[in-house]
Amino acid sequence: MAHEITENMIAWKNETPWHGLGVNVNPNATGEQMLIAAKMNWRVQRRTLAMRDAQGQSLLTEPLANFKAIVRSDNNRVFAIPTADYNVVQNIEIIDLFREYCEAGHATMDVVGALRGGAVVWALAKLNGRTTTSIKGVDPVTGYILFTTSHDCSLMTTGKATQTRVVCANTLAAALGDGRKAEFKLKHSAKFTEQRKAEAKEVMGIAVEAIEETNQHAEKLADVHIDHSDWLDFMGRLMGGNDAVINPKTAELTRVAADIQEATVSSPGSNLVSAKSTLWGAVNGVTYYTDHRRGRTQDTRLASAWFGDSDLMKRKAMQVAYDMATLGA
Repeated sequence: MAHEITENMIAWKNETPWHGLGVNVNPNATGEQMLIAAKMNWRVQRRTLAMRDAQGQSLLTEPLANFKAIVRSDNNRVFAIPTADYNVVQNIEIIDLFREYCEAGHATMDVVGALRGGAVVWALAKLNGRTTTSIKGVDPVTGYILFTTSHDCSLMTTGKATQTRVVCANTLAAALGDGRKAEFKLKHSAKFTEQRKAEAKEVMGIAVEAIEETNQHAEKLADVHIDHSDWLDFMGRLMGGNDAVINPKTAELTRVAADIQEATVSSPGSNLVSAKSTLWGAVNGVTYYTDHRRGRTQDTRLASAWFGDSDLMKRKAMQVAYDMATLGA
């Protein structure tokens, strides 16, 4: 399997990550020490661009003045060449966001890592206390806060609460039903000011509540038993119509629907009382498919599962299931 985690740029505590790469650090290691262990203690710089004339002489030209190269300081790797108003967020700034929160006992820094030679960086902190529970007493879930940024223009700086189902490492973005944001996003055209950092910390402050609410929804979904007809209804709502679930020409499940069905009945934890023939099991069939089978490599799956199309698909699956539970599936 190809990995985008180059140079072993990852450091982790406690459980070995899915890929087995990186450095296992002391459980008491600080965020800064984890950055060093992961070879991520470099800075990102914005550098002026030049061009060469026909004789090979370097020239500064006016048309290039509105662009800057985003460069990794230690090896001069160019991540992107955006306009000059692109603002970088340093790796250490992500770690600093967590420091106060973790030092207050709310969370423990768990993983820091990077993809594509440092183009995308992230940090995960495990929430302490009541976000760790078991659905129906047999299906353990735990809460995390995830922060990430990119240096190649591929992602906004993002922070959000995330629930992880331990038995199969499925991830699900936590949500609040009262309209409050459980997610922070910052475009690179905006500066990471003290005010925006305060907004990020506000999201961290409600993370426990968001995870708790998500766990309560999971308990409700685990109480709703469904048959194959109900599952087809769930899939039709998720995928935008029955034709996306059953091929009208062959009367068989489409490829994606078949893959999700297989994940629903055979993925780790699918036989637990919380999941077998329940709406919670249907949701986890979708999350297992997106997190472990969709995409060419585990790294592309990870990025999509946290921030891309797979994240949107999982959010919709949870909403569809909860709507069915509320209406009496």
